[in-house]
Amino acid sequence: MKKIIFLIHTLGVGGAEKVLVNLVNNMDATKYDITVMTVINTGAFIEKLNPNIKYRYMFSLPNFFKGKKSQKENSGSLLNKESILKSVLSKLYTFIWRHLQCKKIYQRYIKEEYDYEVAFLEGIPAKIISQSTNQQSVKISWIHVDLIEETKSEKFFRSLQDENDTYQKFNQIVAVSEIVREQFIKKFLFDKEKVIIKYNPNDDREIRKKAQETVDDKKNEKQFLICTVGRLTAQKGYDRLVRIAKRLADNNINYKLWIIGVGPNDETLKKYVQDNKLEGRVKFLGYQENPYKYIKQADLFVCSSRAEGYSTVVSEACILGVPTVTTNCSGMEEILGKENEYGKIVENNEEALYKGIYEMITNKQLYETYKNKIMIQPAFVQNLSESVKQIEEIFNK
Repeated sequence: MKKIIFLIHTLGVGGAEKVLVNLVNNMDATKYDITVMTVINTGAFIEKLNPNIKYRYMFSLPNFFKGKKSQKENSGSLLNKESILKSVLSKLYTFIWRHLQCKKIYQRYIKEEYDYEVAFLEGIPAKIISQSTNQQSVKISWIHVDLIEETKSEKFFRSLQDENDTYQKFNQIVAVSEIVREQFIKKFLFDKEKVIIKYNPNDDREIRKKAQETVDDKKNEKQFLICTVGRLTAQKGYDRLVRIAKRLADNNINYKLWIIGVGPNDETLKKYVQDNKLEGRVKFLGYQENPYKYIKQADLFVCSSRAEGYSTVVSEACILGVPTVTTNCSGMEEILGKENEYGKIVENNEEALYKGIYEMITNKQLYETYKNKIMIQPAFVQNLSESVKQIEEIFNK
């Protein structure tokens, strides 16, 4: 039986985290002894791991960062002070990891010997696994984003050379899309033979099943319902989406926008909506354990991201037969087609995104064309077992 450890920062509500849980839960338990380890012991997906998956962690999250606030703590001044303190501690955390001797971290926490050691996220997990002292193991790094366009993981390295040296220590790199692979090779002048593509597995049957659950927020048939799902961060571009929402309102478009997710930009986005009197049109639904029942209700799914690797949620919207407008990020052409066969891909800027959404709402013929096309499942939609088998090939050598 092959012993595999997957290291990820947390098991919070993110795309890579969901993909990892989907993957390990469906790998052949008779062939693989799997451990999932997090750097920080936090995340809703921890409870989603199957009983046969061993879970370990390195550090516990201080109570301060767990997000539980009393009513008093929600007052403006205290909330502002707390935000400032969190920002300072976050910068300190980054500084520490940038200069930390990760070999000592590896030796202290990854004590068992594994056949395969997988850094399932860029940055900290890659730094730790790259310092493996196990000469017999195969080291694999999973890359989920275009590392030229999305550079946030760079802050954990002292320099570009340090980042390059880290990845050069891996036996294999797994990219989640063609562009992610191309950009990784370009940035690090990496050996092409060592960088392969494996698409994220989707549990299509579970997605369709959960989509049948009842939604408390009833759809108004007179309104065009737009839905989006993701972490409320700058990368996901929700700042430009709420500005687009205002433009649609100013042009008397009868629509409703559901924003599903949580994140550091939550308060800023809500303030914009409140300041511009969009509360009747834009609704923040927070974290939803089952986002699929909301996506299924929508007339249109929107991805406003500035950068992606291979958007899990866009592929999920396709599985549910919901037409999509997305910015042109890595992986979108592989999901929706290079000629926009299964969805509308626009240039990665606010104006193009606005025009794409506006056209899908106002051009009924165009909308129906995409509605009919997406009901015929694109080639990328594989059943879960086939997707997992293709990934298992990595561990069968």
